[in-house]
Amino acid sequence: MRISNATLRNNVMRNLQLSLRELERTQRQMASGKAISQPSDSPVGIAKLLGVNSVLAESSQLQINVRDGLAWLNLTDTTLDTVGEAFHRARELALAGANGTMPQEARAYNATEVDQLLRHVVALANTSLDGTRSIFGGAHHGGVPFVVSVRPDGLVDTINPASSDAGQGVVNYEIIRGIDMQVNTEGYDLFFDGGLFDSLLAVRDGLLGTGDLQTALANLDAAFNTLLDERAVVGARHNRLQMTEQRYEAQHVTLTELKSQIEDIDMAEAIMNFNTREHVYQAALAAGARVMQPTLLDYLR
Repeated sequence: MRISNATLRNNVMRNLQLSLRELERTQRQMASGKAISQPSDSPVGIAKLLGVNSVLAESSQLQINVRDGLAWLNLTDTTLDTVGEAFHRARELALAGANGTMPQEARAYNATEVDQLLRHVVALANTSLDGTRSIFGGAHHGGVPFVVSVRPDGLVDTINPASSDAGQGVVNYEIIRGIDMQVNTEGYDLFFDGGLFDSLLAVRDGLLGTGDLQTALANLDAAFNTLLDERAVVGARHNRLQMTEQRYEAQHVTLTELKSQIEDIDMAEAIMNFNTREHVYQAALAAGARVMQPTLLDYLR
């Protein structure tokens, strides 16, 4: 079969282009450190890489939710712990006032301190996580969820929700795809239905002599037990989120390693391949030059 010079030249150029393309691809991989930079490098590899990146992106967002939830629960637990300290002090003052030998003037001083403790607990109930949303506010947005009205003598009169939904409503975070978890404590349930505000008011009034101090002490203990129960719930939620975060951290390590296996190159192997392909290309150039060099004049000499 006759092979024309044009056919020979085209074949040589095509083979040189293929060799040069492989050399360029290896050089690009060495420069980027990545085995895959475009779909044509490895269709199967790029499909796996897209899948891994998708899972990484989703788990990263869910991990953000988990960390936000942990921040919410940490602040809730710290706040409830401080509320508990206020209750301990109020109980000490009430027990001292229940002693029949304490003068009424001293009982009045204790009542004033309990009133300040009550204001402190209201301030804690209005604690905000980010400056815009109270951790006990439920669905309430904008401003504090609980407000205090004051008597003419300067003592607390009543404590009321700032709006019809203040302290009510569940705040859920998606922690696993399709699975939500409640991260908030509904303030109305705890502070109003749980009797935290009313029990402190009753202790203060009992010390002032306008209420039954023994009954107030019993109610204070019951409210404190409610507080402990809620702290147990918060602790259980916190533990669950911690385990979920640990799972995401382990998953992130595994997926990152898998991603590296798919897209990263072995630099030593890449250098060896580059040298081999460079030698192949140089040899192809030399062979092509020898094959394409003879012309009709060379045969007529």
